[in-house]
Amino acid sequence: MIFDDLPSMFGYQLLREGLQGYLVFAKPDNACEPLAPPPSNTTTLDFIVMIRRYGCNFDVKVLQAQQAGYKAAIVHNVDSDQLLSMHWSSEEIRHQITIPSVFIGVRASQLLKSLFTYDKGAYIVLMPDFNFPLGYYLIPFTGVVGIVIVIMITVMIVRCVQYQRRIRTNRLSKEQLKKIPVHKFNKGL
Repeated sequence: MIFDDLPSMFGYQLLREGLQGYLVFAKPDNACEPLAPPPSNTTTLDFIVMIRRYGCNFDVKVLQAQQAGYKAAIVHNVDSDQLLSMHWSSEEIRHQITIPSVFIGVRASQLLKSLFTYDKGAYIVLMPDFNFPLGYYLIPFTGVVGIVIVIMITVMIVRCVQYQRRIRTNRLSKEQLKKIPVHKFNKGL
């Protein structure tokens, strides 16, 4: 199953190979106070904590998860599937956070809770989203194309001006035109 999420604006980003781990729920569920540590196990998988939105800032929640020993945090919305961008409230806290974190909607959190928790023996995989950042490439591309078009128009204008000057220099002046003999012919003579 794939769930929509939005990565946070702080902490480390997920590596290309992703992060596998067992999902546990935060205690307390909003993670505004120190969290209970992950269960002790002998497996090689890490633990990922699911945290409820509201109560305190996102960076505080993720720092609490990190300090408790979790390798990643998933913050879920309450009563909405709207995804929010998780920003930091304190520069000092932002620099302390080293684990990745994502934000998901309430429906995704309910499915994860019912199917993929540690006590059910299931694990989850957090994978980075590799969407093509169109805006990242489109803006420089349009800038380069715009510059090329401006250069082409400038060259065309300069060539037109040069052509007009060349035509004018090959024309006779008014004085020269007056010196040319004119002969009038009548019809029938």
